[in-house]
Amino acid sequence: MTEPIHQYSTPDPIREFNTELALPDPDARQALREDGVVCLRKAHDPGWLSLVEEGIEQALSGGSEDVDIVEKAKDTGRFSYSSQAWQQVDAFRRAIFDSRSPDLAFALLDSDSMNLFYDFLLIKEAGTANATTPWHQDHAYYPLHGVGVVNCWTALDPIPMETALRFWAGSHRKACLYQAANFAGDSDYRHVRSDRPIIPDIDSDASARILAAELEPGDMLVWDSYTFHSAPGNTLDRRRAAFSINWASDAIRFHDVPCLASYRAPELTEGSVMTCDKFPLVRTRAQAAGESS
Repeated sequence: MTEPIHQYSTPDPIREFNTELALPDPDARQALREDGVVCLRKAHDPGWLSLVEEGIEQALSGGSEDVDIVEKAKDTGRFSYSSQAWQQVDAFRRAIFDSRSPDLAFALLDSDSMNLFYDFLLIKEAGTANATTPWHQDHAYYPLHGVGVVNCWTALDPIPMETALRFWAGSHRKACLYQAANFAGDSDYRHVRSDRPIIPDIDSDASARILAAELEPGDMLVWDSYTFHSAPGNTLDRRRAAFSINWASDAIRFHDVPCLASYRAPELTEGSVMTCDKFPLVRTRAQAAGESS
């Protein structure tokens, strides 16, 4: 049996950029292209974080129709997550559309336009040490053709290295999709694609360069949807939460295959551009140029 190499080793740092007073620069875009992930320090201020917390209270008290709770064996806490809650939770809608969130993402995309794909709330309570997130690619779950989806994942709590996300640097470059991992157990994912290769044993691959970063509230990780990443369970004595917003470039088209309802819209057909009520157009290059002139 191969001994895991990366599971307990110290990862290399994710390249980071301070975006408190400015949008991501060309160096940040280059880091994302090369590594598949970048860290934007102070991306969001306390006011934005308070707005998201308001949304969490609404979502978990019944304001969102799409809330799932996973309780792992031997864990005393809960692992909660919600997707597409912005359609019912006004605080999330404002955090997405009435903030600098779209501008931060659009500055990193080589695209003439950008659509909202979905929002995702993730909370690992204290006592969820077994609620690990396996190595996976976000894009493996999507009914999409093309390259150009980014996940903008903002820490809501301090995240030390022991609970930090891990990324396989450069794993996005071939744009090869692997099978989707099942977060809930050892069985196959419900929409598994058997024609895709199985996920490699990344923890035992000595050649895989693993990246991670400690985060403070308001710091944001941005990664390519083809980048492999994972996360440990929460061994802290407090909550570990994040709010992510996923954006799609103009290169993305709908692929009509079985998938979760969160990623579908009834008006989309095979090869459609993404723009619709569920996945609205949020930025265009012409709009951005006009605002900066």
